[in-house]
Amino acid sequence: MSQRPSASLDTPASNPSSPGGAFSSTALPSAHPPGDVARRRAFFSLLVSLVALPASWLLFSQLERLWPEIVQLEGIPFLAAATLLGATMAIGPLAVVIGLLLAVWFGVRSVYSARSRPSPGLDRLIIAAALLVWFSPALAAVYKAAHALATGSIHFVRPPRDYFLATDPIAYWQGVGFWLIMAGLFGFLAWRYWRGKLFARPAAEP
Repeated sequence: MSQRPSASLDTPASNPSSPGGAFSSTALPSAHPPGDVARRRAFFSLLVSLVALPASWLLFSQLERLWPEIVQLEGIPFLAAATLLGATMAIGPLAVVIGLLLAVWFGVRSVYSARSRPSPGLDRLIIAAALLVWFSPALAAVYKAAHALATGSIHFVRPPRDYFLATDPIAYWQGVGFWLIMAGLFGFLAWRYWRGKLFARPAAEP
């Protein structure tokens, strides 16, 4: 008996030359590395912050002129204008702060993620700005304690009160100790975030 030859079936997985096999055997390279995406988001957030800053300053500087004109309105026009003014006054400063924080956050992510081309100068600038932002609460607390030691008095806003070393030393030293504790706490939290990044090499090209 003659043996019938078996026909070979070319499946996409077994034949790399077929279109299905080519896609299943090799993964397509990413068109946008994560570092480039994070860098674009950082630039967009910074742009929002830079646009919102002068707009908010212009609004607050013209408030004395705008509010009397709004007060002259009545009914629904007054309600709409007052609501729009209040919302703009609330959203503007938030856009400045949140845009700046997001710019720093995505900027740091872009430094330590794969990018299409390196930018060491810009990376150093981003890291320096991010370090300043992250450690600014600790630096502000250190400044408050140093100012109290230099002047012999410490001021608290709420409740508004001043403590002097000459007249109330216990409360004065408690205030200085409070700011030193806050400086240590803020500095520790910032250091925990940066501990694994400062000594890591920024991501190279993919």
